[in-house]
Amino acid sequence: MILRYLAVFLIVFYYAGYVSYGNQPKDTLDIQQLMLQYQESLRKSKYDKALKDLNVLGDYLIYTELDHKESYHYFKSFKPYIHNCSQSEEKAKFYINYAEAATYAQDFEGSLEVLKEGIEMMERNQDSSLYEFGYAYLKAAENSNKLNRFTKSATYFQKAERLFGHQKDTLMLLWTKSGLSSLFSNYAIYDKAKAEREFIFKAQNQENYGQVIAIAHLGAASDAFFQDQPEEELYHIQKALALREQKADVGEIVNLLTLSFATLTYSRQGDKDQANYYFNLLKNKLEAKNNQIPFINSYYRLAQSQNALINSRFDDAEHYALEQLVKLNRASDWQLLSRAFLLLAQIHETQKNSHKALRYYKDYINLIDSVNKAAARRNFAYVQTQFETEKKDLQIARNLQDIKLLQFENRMVNQRFVFGGILIVVLSIALLIWRSRLFALKKVKLQQAFAKRLVDHLEQDRKHIAGELHDSIGQNLLLLKHKAQLDQKTDAELIQQTIDEVRSISQHLHPFQFENLGLLNSISYTVENFQNNSEIFYSEDIQIAHHRIAKEKEIFIYRMIQECLTNVEKHSKAKACAVRVYDTPSAVYFEVKDNGVGFDVSSKEQQMNSLGLKNLKERAELLDAQLTVHSEKNKGTVVTIKIKKT
Repeated sequence: MILRYLAVFLIVFYYAGYVSYGNQPKDTLDIQQLMLQYQESLRKSKYDKALKDLNVLGDYLIYTELDHKESYHYFKSFKPYIHNCSQSEEKAKFYINYAEAATYAQDFEGSLEVLKEGIEMMERNQDSSLYEFGYAYLKAAENSNKLNRFTKSATYFQKAERLFGHQKDTLMLLWTKSGLSSLFSNYAIYDKAKAEREFIFKAQNQENYGQVIAIAHLGAASDAFFQDQPEEELYHIQKALALREQKADVGEIVNLLTLSFATLTYSRQGDKDQANYYFNLLKNKLEAKNNQIPFINSYYRLAQSQNALINSRFDDAEHYALEQLVKLNRASDWQLLSRAFLLLAQIHETQKNSHKALRYYKDYINLIDSVNKAAARRNFAYVQTQFETEKKDLQIARNLQDIKLLQFENRMVNQRFVFGGILIVVLSIALLIWRSRLFALKKVKLQQAFAKRLVDHLEQDRKHIAGELHDSIGQNLLLLKHKAQLDQKTDAELIQQTIDEVRSISQHLHPFQFENLGLLNSISYTVENFQNNSEIFYSEDIQIAHHRIAKEKEIFIYRMIQECLTNVEKHSKAKACAVRVYDTPSAVYFEVKDNGVGFDVSSKEQQMNSLGLKNLKERAELLDAQLTVHSEKNKGTVVTIKIKKT
């Protein structure tokens, strides 16, 4: 499985191992002697010595020779003996190197299994100072990203960030930020990807972090390409090239990626001299190496095609692009695939073959549109995940407070006997209060019954007025419009506007479609209307097909949902709002959740009324429903309506 195009640069994390803990002088390493050494130690069951030799050998094969199949074979064959080894640090390096080799061999599931086993071992040892501990989380985050496990990937990144922060390892902290930016870029969440890269660009002592900064610039250039920002793309390409020319800490894989990106960008922007210069450098470097990295080959083929196009070698350009196209997977390689579609469209457009050019351009547009739609959903899911995480943290804090309170109450339990006499008095008073409250409840029930009858009459009046507007005035105005059109007078537009206004008033007074659609479909229809007429992202999740709610209560529930959505639109300043309907054996729940500014529901009761919730409370009381409002400043609002089934 070839890597996703925009995420592809993050695989250089693997190469970070070469910088971070590959401490063997590779230029003087006798590889044949090391292989014999390892095999001899294994034959004599000297497992600790064999493991140490294997780690050095694997490091050399992965990062210098780029012979990943051979390294993968060595680590896989040693796996049955790892439990015989006693050196924790070497075992940790083994799991990292093994996972690196599996990743380069495109076995991402296998790599994750190795990493999980390594993480479990390091968690048992509880050594947070061990470099490989954080790196294992980082690697697991990257591979989870490749397998479309967004939440898992984000969790691993957070754990890696905490460990590297604890270790004060700035380089690996920057790699973690780079990984997180790649995660967002994979799902076209470009604003959050940019924010993570800004942290990298502002790093102190940049000469020590050339590799991660170069990767960040290549990622930013790729994002700029997909956002049609050619000047921004060229700026970041030049920054990456500058790091290469300054001979900063930039490894061979990053060097190859930089040359590929430079060839693509300069060719596409018409700078033939620069494009040919960087392509020749790239070609010479790849011919000198036995390159077995699929994503490097993918970018090289695209660079070949783009360079052939700028040099008017159209047959070669089409051949290289088509050769790459058949190797790509639409789901996992959308970024390279979209580049290939666009390149083929440009090739055929240059040759005046408009039919093929249009076909490939449509493929490009359709792919980008589908990715952007998925990005909107993923962005909303990410915001919701952050919201739920903060909510859980708050609940944990509250639980700790409850524990402290219980401890205090336990200390006070012995003192309660002193107040026995007072308790008798209190009980007497409570009895009087209870009787008074019982009388008050009866009075309230009478008031509620009266209010319900009043609302029923009001709804009937609305329905009657709406019918008159719709069936009488609306029909007359429609007839006038047709007559005006036949006479070719200019009043037809004004009459049409009047008809629309009458229909709007009619719909507001009483939703005619409610009678036909029913409660659940009406809610879905209303959410769709809000989505079509608002900058807020509205969605609905109706998990039931039928409900057991009294018919006369349905219109009140519908009005409450309308009121909630109107409050979101007017007051919340939210980016997203979700409506969910679900049930239990005894009740049906209607939930409206947004991620807006929220408010403090516990400060003053008057605030509830001022925010338009008074109507909700009154309707809930009439329905004998339970209304719950949970909100905090800057953390959104959740309104839940619980109504018993009949």
